[in-house]
Amino acid sequence: MTIQRPCDNCPWRLANQGKRTPWGFYNKTNLRRLWRQIRGGGAMQSCHPTDPSHPDHIAAGAKPGSTPRECPGSVILVVRELCQLQRMAEERGSDAIDVPDITRYLKQRRKGLTRSGLLYYLISRTVFGGKPLIGEPVLPDVDVDDKTIGLPPELADG
Repeated sequence: MTIQRPCDNCPWRLANQGKRTPWGFYNKTNLRRLWRQIRGGGAMQSCHPTDPSHPDHIAAGAKPGSTPRECPGSVILVVRELCQLQRMAEERGSDAIDVPDITRYLKQRRKGLTRSGLLYYLISRTVFGGKPLIGEPVLPDVDVDDKTIGLPPELADG
């Protein structure tokens, strides 16, 4: 599978955060709103330049009739949180995530994925035996180590 990279306009690109635009994509209020939606799970965040379903996205360059794709920047943030959860299992001496790991994650990563977000990403968006468990698309391959992508400090756990 090809690694998907965040676009130049990605709100999760650290260099964009705080930039002023007519659409407010990069201000703290919008980033907080987007992260709240992502961390709660239930739906993909679209890559704004590919999603013509919002007038502000079209004004920002989305072409009418284009097919929205998932924002690779948001996927990087999610996968990083899932890696935190996996590390907690490994610290316990297991390679399988279990209830104590989830409990610890939720306690230690209060700004990370919520319980419903964990369920959504672990059950609906990961692969079991090569297929998604529930009809959602599998999370795309991304470069989790991309240092240009991240949460603003006020939204990140230390």
